[in-house]
Amino acid sequence: FVLHSMCFPLYKGIFDTFNYRLASLFMIFKRALRQELNFTTGVVFMVLVTLVLTNLVVRVLANATSGLANPKDAVVLIGLGMINYLPILLTASLFIAILIVLTRWYKDSEMVIWQSAGLGLFNILKPIFYFSIPVAVAIATLSIFISPWANQQSATIKQRFQQRDDISMLAPGQFRESSGNNRVFFIESINPETEMIKNVFVTDFGKDKQRVAVAKQGFIERNADGDKTLTLQLGRRYEGTPGNTDFRITEFNKYTVKLEDRVINPDITSPNTMPVWILLQDLTIQNLAEILWRIGVPLMALALVIIAIPLSYTDPRKGRYTGLIMAVLIYFSYSNVLNLMQAWVRVGKINFSIAAWLPHVIAVILGLAFLYFRENRSVTLRNYKHHWLKWKKARSH
Repeated sequence: FVLHSMCFPLYKGIFDTFNYRLASLFMIFKRALRQELNFTTGVVFMVLVTLVLTNLVVRVLANATSGLANPKDAVVLIGLGMINYLPILLTASLFIAILIVLTRWYKDSEMVIWQSAGLGLFNILKPIFYFSIPVAVAIATLSIFISPWANQQSATIKQRFQQRDDISMLAPGQFRESSGNNRVFFIESINPETEMIKNVFVTDFGKDKQRVAVAKQGFIERNADGDKTLTLQLGRRYEGTPGNTDFRITEFNKYTVKLEDRVINPDITSPNTMPVWILLQDLTIQNLAEILWRIGVPLMALALVIIAIPLSYTDPRKGRYTGLIMAVLIYFSYSNVLNLMQAWVRVGKINFSIAAWLPHVIAVILGLAFLYFRENRSVTLRNYKHHWLKWKKARSH
């Protein structure tokens, strides 16, 4: 008893010193991990944004060139499209960044040093989650609230341009095609006060013949029925079939062209453009499928964080890109499963209450299982089978 009383303060001091050094080591580890993840996530995110932005610019400019979008709205459409891609880009950036950082630490034997100091993979999971939760909150905000707004604005701009009338397309010094794709207009100048236009060219592509009208001036007016018309003055009208010589030329003092005037319907009712509170008021299978996708993206980001830790293990004597290849396959497989669940909910093939959690729970269980096996390298399925058979044999005796 006396010996125990004399040695207890010594044991307690050694134990406290060990805990203090372990806590200090853990603080150093968290600081180093946070710095690496901040830098790597930013770099990966910028690379992905550059790739997606390049593809988006090409598509928007191609639509503007083909007449599917207004060239003046190109920058706005590119910005709205990037907002729609941000949840996916942040999810992929977080997953790849964690994988790159831990893979490099394995390759440089830093992970061996940290693990030798008493930090296991489950200890690493906690600071990584602290780093990932704010990113997941940002992903959830973008996916649930901001992306639908961006989709709605983009759809409204495209619909407004597609439903434009012929008058809105007239611009000095430019050839403009009508919304019905059957006419081409050109005006040299326009007076904004009197709306008088100078040197007008109008061609009308009919079924059998082509009509071309050229006038020195003209103006836009509404007739008694409320229809908008383009009235040309002092010009000529050419009518005939291209390639033949049977053209008819008519001079006129006044020539009227009826303009198409469409009514714009700004109501966009697609589920991916509706706010979440509107979706919750009408829980149809289409709206439930959209809700499934919006809440599934941030949950996928957190599940991929768990999978990235055991997936990052790399033998220093082997290549470091095996894990990245597996990461790409896992990411696209996970994303496709989420899309599949959304499609099944939309057609009523699976219940929303099951599809909302099933892929994420499976991913988390697989990630934790791989993490446990990586933490305990001696634990294998063969060992489990050996111990189970040994236990079963002992119980039978």
